[in-house]
Amino acid sequence: MVLDNIDRIEAPPADVFYREYILPQRPAIITNLFENSPLRPMDTLEKVKTGLTDIPVQICPNYIADLLNSTSADVPRMMNLGEYLDFLEAQPTTLDICVEYPTPQKLLQLLPLNLYQHLNDESDLYSNMFVAASNNYAHLHYDADQRNVLLFQVFGTKRFVLIHPRETQKLDAIAQPNLCRTSGIFLENMLEAEKTDFLRYTNAYDGVLYPGETIFMPMMIWHYIEYLEPAMSIAYRLGRNAYNQRLAKLFPAPSVDVQSLSLLLQDETEARSHHLEWLNKLEAVSDSWSGSESDRRDTLNYLSLRIRGQYLGLEPIKNIRELRRREAMLNTCLF
Repeated sequence: MVLDNIDRIEAPPADVFYREYILPQRPAIITNLFENSPLRPMDTLEKVKTGLTDIPVQICPNYIADLLNSTSADVPRMMNLGEYLDFLEAQPTTLDICVEYPTPQKLLQLLPLNLYQHLNDESDLYSNMFVAASNNYAHLHYDADQRNVLLFQVFGTKRFVLIHPRETQKLDAIAQPNLCRTSGIFLENMLEAEKTDFLRYTNAYDGVLYPGETIFMPMMIWHYIEYLEPAMSIAYRLGRNAYNQRLAKLFPAPSVDVQSLSLLLQDETEARSHHLEWLNKLEAVSDSWSGSESDRRDTLNYLSLRIRGQYLGLEPIKNIRELRRREAMLNTCLF
């Protein structure tokens, strides 16, 4: 029942990719981005287990289960990739996962990024890897770092659901500090018919990524991922421009208001012309702050809400969590 509405394209020139996909926040599946890389032929679990057994990986519980269970005693553990793939075959229903682990240099050498790395600040580029068993998932969330992502599927298949930030009001975003950037909607628990209805309601992109393909996920987009079988991916998180770097530094745990504001900065010309005043103000308040860190965070979040209202307007509040979040900001604001 996958909607299969993500464009499948061959890798366009960098300027076309920037203009037609990055700036308009348009996801795509690129079929040939790493076609000539040494890693491309290793497109099955068996091939990776034979050729890359000694790669170190960090294994931890599925992050959403760990976040929701604050008393969890589980801690990450290290093993090599061959051992972990043996473990997946022996424990096919395990939720223990390698997630967002910095990609070891040996793997990066097998998957050189020869296109798009010069967009924005190349020194700000970062890579991480993901490996998990079938029936694992990534709960609906958005990332904090304001980087665009190119994620290459080494082996296995994964379903990607991507939802634009303009649909955030429909997603019951959680405002608790330890669960920020996380939706209160549990797609992983829905029946397929319910899931399809919700994806259509939120104008979601929905598609399956196959070995050898690369999905482009625009910065700050909501995403939910299903492992349809044991699978391994490597992500390149592209360098940000100077303005998004500045905003990300102010908000290590960005609210939905910061999520929206970050999109105003991705076009450097537009940012210089129309958005430096509010970015400078946020930095000035942060730099001059002498109170507690929690009060600084609350004040900056309140300011970002007001800035969002000024530049983007504020949609009617569609869920109780968002209403309470804004009430709390008003109550804690020091102005």
